[in-house]
Amino acid sequence: MSTAARVATSKGGLASTLFLSVLVRLCHRRFASNYLSTLAFIGLSCWIISQLSNFHRSMLQGQWQVGDAVITVHALFLALIALYAVILIPYYAAYPWMRSKAFTFAQGMWFALRRDRTNPQLSPLSRQAGLALLLKFFFAPLMINWCLIHIANLSGSLQQLINGIDSGLSGRELFDTSLFWAAFQLILFVDTLLFTIGYIIELPALGNRIRSVEPTFFGWFICLVCYPPFNDFTLRFVEWQSSDFPQFSNDFVHLAVNILVLLALALFSWASVALGFKASNLTNRGIVTHGPYAFVRHPGYAAKNLAWWFGALPVIGTSLAAGQWRALTCSLLALFGWTAIYALRALTEERHLLRSNNGYAEYARKVRWRFVPGVW
Repeated sequence: MSTAARVATSKGGLASTLFLSVLVRLCHRRFASNYLSTLAFIGLSCWIISQLSNFHRSMLQGQWQVGDAVITVHALFLALIALYAVILIPYYAAYPWMRSKAFTFAQGMWFALRRDRTNPQLSPLSRQAGLALLLKFFFAPLMINWCLIHIANLSGSLQQLINGIDSGLSGRELFDTSLFWAAFQLILFVDTLLFTIGYIIELPALGNRIRSVEPTFFGWFICLVCYPPFNDFTLRFVEWQSSDFPQFSNDFVHLAVNILVLLALALFSWASVALGFKASNLTNRGIVTHGPYAFVRHPGYAAKNLAWWFGALPVIGTSLAAGQWRALTCSLLALFGWTAIYALRALTEERHLLRSNNGYAEYARKVRWRFVPGVW
């Protein structure tokens, strides 16, 4: 047999071996239990979102005009779910030793009901798997929707920017109509994209597997009151005072404050970039110590609140100029209220991270300040 023939035979044998290895994995009971249980969870979530939840149904109504075609959020969701279902096949084949969270929770619930139907008690592992599923069910659709909205708005703002330059716009007019909004949407798109990936993808190779989920009711409560639809309840008690785009009559003040808003939001997005694929709420996925986390322990929260305070300056200034002390007091109390909510979020997150020996205590000793260096 010639050398070329031996090489071809060797390659054919290796390919056959790999194919058989993959086939064995796909036919293994663990692969089936992982894959089918995850598909069942995705199917149940899709049904709840599209049929039972009024909030999600209204969210799925969005659509965009792209040339002559109309793209709907609902169609994109279905396409993403189909793509995700396909990707899960090589994922579970590549990690046969893993147990999916859906299977872990279902198995734990089955054992708990067999032990005591009247008062089933989940094991800690099953409870954490259930919390992780709940986390993904709530945040993944929300982040996907926001991500799509920012893509659409960014596309529109960039087109408006090009049209504005072509029509001779400059200075404040160009900044107000498109330049600010293009930068604003780009910054938020980066943030929501990373969190979207963080909620739907866990890979050992990325080091972003969820090690634990916030186990307390208060930790979940203080987080969820910041997100729709629950923030509608929050706004009844803590009125929103800030503007994404604060307006000032003086051109210099107007540009300066809005550039500061963008810089604060860029710092917020930088914190998300530093988290990378570990970005998600209410989880312990390992400690991040680089980027802005080398200076303060909660740079994202600090930057977001700073942007909100800048955005509230017109309301504060108007109240001061008119001598409306009651309105000024209400505005400041509302701003402090939202800042307090995020301070509580930071404290509950630290309490969660300190529950396990993951290096957070050492990190907190090295990085002393939570929000503002030298202050707190």
